[in-house]
Amino acid sequence: MKATNIQIKAALLAGLALLGVASANAQEVTWLRNVEVNQEVPDRGQSVSLLDMANSGLGSISDVKVNLSLSSVPQQNPMWLGQIYSTLTYGVASEGAKTPVLLNRPGVSDSNAFGSSLSSLNVTFDDSATANIFSVTSGTGTYRPDGRLSVNPYASGVAYNSGSGTAGLLALNGGFLQSQKLSLLVADTQQGAVAKLDSWGVKVTGTAASSGLLNLGAGGSVATTARGTGVQSVGATVVSSSSGSGAVGLLAMADKTLNLSGGLGGSGEFNKTGSGTVKVGDSAGFTGTLNVNEGKVLVAGNLGATSTTVMGSGSLLGGSGTVGSVLWNAGATYEWGLRNVTGVAGTDWDLLRVAGTLDLSLLNSGDKFNLSLLSDGSFDLSNGYEWTFLQASNFGSLSGLTLGADITNLFNISAGGFNGGVDTTGIKVLVGSPTVDGFTSLNIQASSVPEPSAQSLLALGMAALVVVRSMRRKQS
Repeated sequence: MKATNIQIKAALLAGLALLGVASANAQEVTWLRNVEVNQEVPDRGQSVSLLDMANSGLGSISDVKVNLSLSSVPQQNPMWLGQIYSTLTYGVASEGAKTPVLLNRPGVSDSNAFGSSLSSLNVTFDDSATANIFSVTSGTGTYRPDGRLSVNPYASGVAYNSGSGTAGLLALNGGFLQSQKLSLLVADTQQGAVAKLDSWGVKVTGTAASSGLLNLGAGGSVATTARGTGVQSVGATVVSSSSGSGAVGLLAMADKTLNLSGGLGGSGEFNKTGSGTVKVGDSAGFTGTLNVNEGKVLVAGNLGATSTTVMGSGSLLGGSGTVGSVLWNAGATYEWGLRNVTGVAGTDWDLLRVAGTLDLSLLNSGDKFNLSLLSDGSFDLSNGYEWTFLQASNFGSLSGLTLGADITNLFNISAGGFNGGVDTTGIKVLVGSPTVDGFTSLNIQASSVPEPSAQSLLALGMAALVVVRSMRRKQS
């Protein structure tokens, strides 16, 4: 799709009342990273893997989950999980590093010197899981980390005590540390079997920083929380570098607005979900795709000229700003507002201006686009009016339409909030005159017939009576 530049001037939406609501600033962000290591853990040695959280954009941490994948080195004795010790350290010693214990020789105790005989492991560590990894019987699943920092992994086994597992992932919660480093240690505590660290990853949930980049990684997300009300703001620029299943999610729940005042960045995809509103600030550097699957998106700045906005069925686009190319699907909505019946487009009524192609090729008489009309008060439309609500160099498959062509059959027109609920049968969508700079217009035409007065009804009745009498005389 050819990149375009759409200039939106929505007088009513630009002044959205939600912007006056006090901000709860309670957004929730999820940062994801996976590290492919494929490194042997030396016999009676250790392997260390580092993960830099710089530019993560997190302001604080409220929850951490860890994935860990271990296997046996081919052609050697298979790994014996009961001799593996693993920790995840956040920060460095000088800033008060935090160290949860993931594995501490699973199964090893005063009555079992060898512990678990599993030769591979691919699990998720989560403090809220029911079972502790110490009693693992399967190489897959979700477990609480061991958490026993006080048990020496190189000494003889001791009786297992769940109460000593105090060094879980909860230890990582709190403010961000300056070093922004995560360090995974995997150690082989006894001689014999050889393990391999295949990969590991983290899912970190917290709040966003007030500035900088919020680089959430493939599958990361930003969401309004159930706790907050009104507008919840993110000052950092939210970045996406992946698409498909790796797209970054933007979730705005019902009756809430997620204000991304720092805008969007990167060349990947964003998926907007939830029935609430996402307001997007200046995003001139964004070159990816914004998929609006549900709810409303208000554009308050520039979405990059080479970006794409895809409006799904049931979604709504509005605001005041610029976007790149736009594809409207059947069932999506443009909310058009009227303030004065005469005046200037973009000031007295909403105008969506497309410097290139606004792709309406998916629309037909069976698959219609929703046009919702709103007005600030009621007006006398008996003289008939026509307002330009869209301008574009072409409309995809609709290009080449002649002046005055009636394309109302492509639209489901809702006028319940327009001029006191005027009958939609009196509203049409017509192709307007080209502008001097080459744009083709789509116009809304509306008119109403005033209710007849008592005097006019009496006059019509008397005229009808005269006609009837005249006809009877002729017949006689």
